[in-house]
Amino acid sequence: MEKLPKIKSPEDYTPSEDEEYMSVKQLEYFSLKLQSILAELEKQELEDNSIDTYYSDGDSGNEELIKRRKDRKEKIKEALEKIKLGTYGYCDGTGEEIGVERLKANPLAIYCIEEQERVEKEKNVYNIND
Repeated sequence: MEKLPKIKSPEDYTPSEDEEYMSVKQLEYFSLKLQSILAELEKQELEDNSIDTYYSDGDSGNEELIKRRKDRKEKIKEALEKIKLGTYGYCDGTGEEIGVERLKANPLAIYCIEEQERVEKEKNVYNIND
């Protein structure tokens, strides 16, 4: 089995609201964080595949987990692409800054808090499932 690379972020660095928003250092931090999450998902996928091979009784019942993991991997790849394009950290709805603290809590956030609330309210009004 191929060994996954160990991705390590700078030990003593954590982005803060006091520095330039989406500076090179912040982008590097979030890129490493996203790559680390992606590597972990791929590791879990490999482990699941080996379990499925061992218990190959047809249906392992993991379809929903596999779908969620695939969706999450896709969102991570989209976020990494946004870093390359220079659009990471900005709201998809308004173009405003999402905020460092929000991104530290959820590096896959695509909306600022106000836009996220608006989107969720709209989903509730129209009973839309994501």
